[in-house]
Amino acid sequence: MRYASPCLWLAAAAVLAFSGACREVQEALVWPPDTAALVDGRPITMDELNQVLGWGFYGQLSQEEGEPAPAPEAARLLVLEKMIEERLVLAEAARRKISLEAAEKEIRAARLDEVWSRPDLPPDQAEALRQNLLRQLVLHKTTAGIMDDGRRLSAADWQAFWQVWPKKKPTLYLVRILLLPLSPEAPALPAPGRENFDQMAQRFKLEGFPAVLSEAVWLRSDRLDRGLRAVLETAWAGRKPSQPVRQEGSWAIYEVLDLDRETAAVADLRVARAAYELKAGEDAFRGWLAARRAAADIRINPSLIQSRE
Repeated sequence: MRYASPCLWLAAAAVLAFSGACREVQEALVWPPDTAALVDGRPITMDELNQVLGWGFYGQLSQEEGEPAPAPEAARLLVLEKMIEERLVLAEAARRKISLEAAEKEIRAARLDEVWSRPDLPPDQAEALRQNLLRQLVLHKTTAGIMDDGRRLSAADWQAFWQVWPKKKPTLYLVRILLLPLSPEAPALPAPGRENFDQMAQRFKLEGFPAVLSEAVWLRSDRLDRGLRAVLETAWAGRKPSQPVRQEGSWAIYEVLDLDRETAAVADLRVARAAYELKAGEDAFRGWLAARRAAADIRINPSLIQSRE
């Protein structure tokens, strides 16, 4: 068997490298000036990019409060990145059979088409507004579908959720509070009697204690100290007003009208489950988008990058 000489291999490598470099230069030279980017071979035109910029989209880009708006060149690239992501989502919309035609039917059914049917809008602006609303609806429906896929949590996911969910649920106490300001003239507080709460308040007023009776309010056990929780539990168990509790600037007597150990826990659980599922959906969408970007053939017009530099 005959082997090629090292010099011949080096020469061949040089030719290949040169031809590759020539192709890169050629691609740069023949890049269409009216094309901002290519996403899997499909163009985003400069006109499309300038139109979105003209809508003031760059002013909506996320930034920390107080930070200056991005420079025009940086804003152009940031908006282009958003448009590239939109193209990837729209490609997924086609796969999921979410069409512009179906979106238009929904918009007309909701009578949102009146937005672009105003007589004061020039025809070209009305058509641009129509296309944008249709596209945004398709993007929303597709993104929601991807997030819904991520919300289908496994048994292991729910086990992780239950591990972080607090096991001790708060109790709710529905109470009225009789407040009795401290008085130097009458340091000793008369003991509560057997009368009802309203009669007790009236009696204390007659005995020189300017009592204030509150409306019924709900108190959560996880926001009360241990001593007050014990007072409320005792009052509820005996179905009678509590003993006076010394507080800052006053005495307080509690009447527990109702007690709820379940509803608050169920309500909090529903909110926590919804937040957990939403985060799972958001994480799924971010993961989907990162994977789709990595798999896609995305090329940006070199002139846009050079202008930023």
